[in-house]
Amino acid sequence: MWQAALAVGSGIMGSRGKRKAARAARREAERQAAEIRRQRFAVSELATQQHEQRSEAFRELADYNQAMAAYSGRTDRSIAALRREEERRYGRDVDRLRAQEKREKESLEKQAQATLARGKVTSDVYRQEARQSLFDTAFKLASLS
Repeated sequence: MWQAALAVGSGIMGSRGKRKAARAARREAERQAAEIRRQRFAVSELATQQHEQRSEAFRELADYNQAMAAYSGRTDRSIAALRREEERRYGRDVDRLRAQEKREKESLEKQAQATLARGKVTSDVYRQEARQSLFDTAFKLASLS
């Protein structure tokens, strides 16, 4: 009799512990995924800073070229051609920065999704172990009777 009560108590406690572990695993995965997703803001901030630096450098270069053109007596056509080349290079740099930002954000989102998936798998394993613990307890109880 006392063996049956001990087996039932042990089985229930073991199952409860596994369920708590499952919840903890899922919460931890969600916490880690949230942290990874917060890194996207840092990526955006860095890309914005780099864009502002490129923009400032472009303005300085354009002003310098304008001053040099006026000093050397260049024509409007040569200044316009120089300006178009500067804009083309600036646009290429900005496009590259935005593409890099997009790739990094996508990579971080994939990491977050993978972390959540691992947490779900771990949680499912713990839940299955909890069910198995209850089944083992029932089987043990049936064999004691």
